[in-house]
This record gives sequence, C-alpha cells and structure tokens, in this order.
Amino acid sequence: GKIALEHIEHIFGRVEAIWRPVGAEEGFEIVRRRLFLEPQDTVAIEDVCRAFSEMYRSNSADFPAECRELAYLERMKACYPIHPEVFDLLYNEWATLERFQKTRGVLRLMAMVIHHLWINQDAGLMIMPSSIPLDSSIVRDELTRYLNEGWNAVVERDIDGPRSLPYEIDRENQRFGRVMAARRVARTIFLGSAVSSREQQVRGIEEVHIRLGTVQPGEQIAVFIDALNRAVERLTYLYKNRDRYWYDTIPNLNRTVEDRAQQCKPDEINHEIERRLRSSLRRGDFAA
Repeated sequence: GKIALEHIEHIFGRVEAIWRPVGAEEGFEIVRRRLFLEPQDTVAIEDVCRAFSEMYRSNSADFPAECRELAYLERMKACYPIHPEVFDLLYNEWATLERFQKTRGVLRLMAMVIHHLWINQDAGLMIMPSSIPLDSSIVRDELTRYLNEGWNAVVERDIDGPRSLPYEIDRENQRFGRVMAARRVARTIFLGSAVSSREQQVRGIEEVHIRLGTVQPGEQIAVFIDALNRAVERLTYLYKNRDRYWYDTIPNLNRTVEDRAQQCKPDEINHEIERRLRSSLRRGDFAA
C-alpha cells in the first residue's frame, strides 16, 4: 500500500495543477457568454451603462458608494445585459447554500429568467434583481427548492403573483402600478435576504442595495421608497431593523396583531375601553 501511494503521488505530482473555485467576476463572464451571443450594438450598451452610472452619481445618497466609481461602470459593461447586483447576490449570498452550485446553478436560473422575460417582451434596460419573475412557477420553484419549507407560501402572499399583497398595493396606487414598484421591491428583498438565517446577528439587505437592485434610469426613486414603506406596513413576512429588510417564514408582528384583533368582538372591545376609563377616573388627581 505504501509503495502504491508513493507511485500515485509521483504520477500526480507531475501533472498537478492548482485548482480554485470560479469567482464572481469569472462566473458572470461564463454565464453571459453561455446565454447570449456577443453584442453587436456596442454604442447602445455604452449609452445604457452610462445612464445607470450617471443616475448613481447624481443620487449618491440613494445608492452604495462603490456604484459611483469607474470600476462599477466597467463591471456593468462586462455583465450587460445582466446587472452586476444580480451576480453579486447569487455568488455572494445564494452560493453559501450547500446545494446551490455557483456556475451551474446561476446558469440554470438565469436561463429560466431570460426565457420568461423574452417571451413576455420585458422592456427593462438591464436584467436586475427586481426583474426576477417570481410569479413564474418555474423560476419560483428553482429558487425555493434550495430553501427550507414554507417559502412558496411567502412568495405567493408577500412577494409576487396575482394573489400577492405587493400586487394589490401596485393595483391600488397608480404611481406604484405604472412601474410595478411594490413587486419589484419585494423581489429584490427576497433575492437579497431569503438565504439569511435567524442565527445571524446582522440580517437582510440594506435599503441602498434594494434601490440598486430595483431602480432604472428615468424612474423616480421616491416611488420605490414609498412602495417600500407601504410594504413594511402591510406585508406579513417582511421584517425591518433600521435600514435592513428581510423575509422570513414566520409572520411578523403586523400579522399577529391583525389575527388577534379579528378574534375580538366589538362588544368586548367597548367593554374593555369603558373598564379602563373608569379605572383611570378613580385614580385621578381631582375629585370630579
């Protein structure tokens, strides 16, 4: 056995090569080349990427600091037509899941996304986290199969689809509905936070990264900020801590309050109000 081991080591030593996993920068090049032909209209690509870069510089407080740098503009050109934030979330967040394969998993997911967007004639300038069509059962199942049980119900109620609350929020408000603001915000939060766990001290996606994954040139940033605030008020599985947002499979306090309120009868509520008022009056500082 020892002689065989030495012999094998000798052979492998002569053909040895250093192996390392594909990084995000190399990964998105592989994905882009596998899914798209080389672009012909380089002038249009330059115009689109510069429009994004100008938006990030003009609204520096609303987006991460690195987006203002020339290096980020070059990244957008290299990633086009997929926004770098999509790759960052998939390679840095989703790739931490044991069963999610970096290159193959991203390639499989993006092929489904691109097919859906093409069939539905999506007019977005780039494919962003907010472009991921979670109302498509194929795309939704491809993502949720890597997560724990219960996420399909979260997506259907709080993120995307005709029966979801973000869809209802968009339908109720013309400003939101025109750009699908609530749904796009919800999609970005999901992609940026679904893989986080309750054990983490810092959970979720920052607000500046929500806007980075959602807003496109020519759109009003304030619309998406308002849609995010409306979502925090109404959604069941969305959590917020300072400037970070995340989804969980456990209902938040809003849902708990709503459920308990529905269990109370009006007569019981009036009786409790009267009881508390009378109790307060007996402890008053004035005799009257």
